[in-house]
Amino acid sequence: MPKRFTGIRLLLVFVGINLVMFLMLVTSMTSAHPWLANVLPGQFETGVNSSGYWVFFALVLLVDALTVFIAGLALMLPALFEGAPVDERRLTRHLVDRGGVSDAVKEAIFVSLREDAVNAYYQLVVGRAILFCGAIFLILAFFAVSYVFTRAVPDGAMFQSAVPVQTTNAGKVADLTVIGYASVKNSTVRANQIARFTADQVVAAVTLNAPHIYGFRFVALSSNPKLPFFTYFLFAFRLILIFTLLLMVISFLRRPQRPAREKKTIESVEAKLEEVKV
Repeated sequence: MPKRFTGIRLLLVFVGINLVMFLMLVTSMTSAHPWLANVLPGQFETGVNSSGYWVFFALVLLVDALTVFIAGLALMLPALFEGAPVDERRLTRHLVDRGGVSDAVKEAIFVSLREDAVNAYYQLVVGRAILFCGAIFLILAFFAVSYVFTRAVPDGAMFQSAVPVQTTNAGKVADLTVIGYASVKNSTVRANQIARFTADQVVAAVTLNAPHIYGFRFVALSSNPKLPFFTYFLFAFRLILIFTLLLMVISFLRRPQRPAREKKTIESVEAKLEEVKV
């Protein structure tokens, strides 16, 4: 595994980010006027039991999830780009009868390339596991952020009904009705509804929105497009999940060379080539 992507360095980055956010929390709680109230919604007067600090904790969880996700990418991408399988027969054809290259040098080149491929395989396996954990972590963070924001801004409307409703267009044309989506007040949204809404978004992301096309939903809620912040957050969440799925599929299709049970040397490959010729 490359030194720049060692587990110790990734752990230090994770700890450093959490330390900075912990210091932000301490400085806000110890000041006469909590400065987090200037950037985050909710109440900050009653300590950690206030809704504003729970918003901060949910954002910390989100940042940690993104950190784990980026760590998985840092391990996977180099392994995908640099860990192509070694074509042993093709390599041997280039080395056989090559003047000026001794057998010891040929063997060293062959073994070195094979070890690089094996190391890339292990790096890909570890990176894929970290990336998968980061995706699960991100789903939990999405639920937490959505839930605490509904409690921090009870009068807002982050969601709307997923089923269109008919309302009478009074004062204009008596018989005319307007079909639209009713906004849902945040204070009326429950935790189980947000959990099902999260499951809705995950399924829609990994299946290219197929359930919604056929009218299947876990909950009759959708995001309110009149609230740009939550809409962008939802779009980014779906985009990351789709990217994770594609990267997982690519990693299984183009995986580096696995370690062989028996160590192959250039002499053994040359012998096999001679057998094929005979």
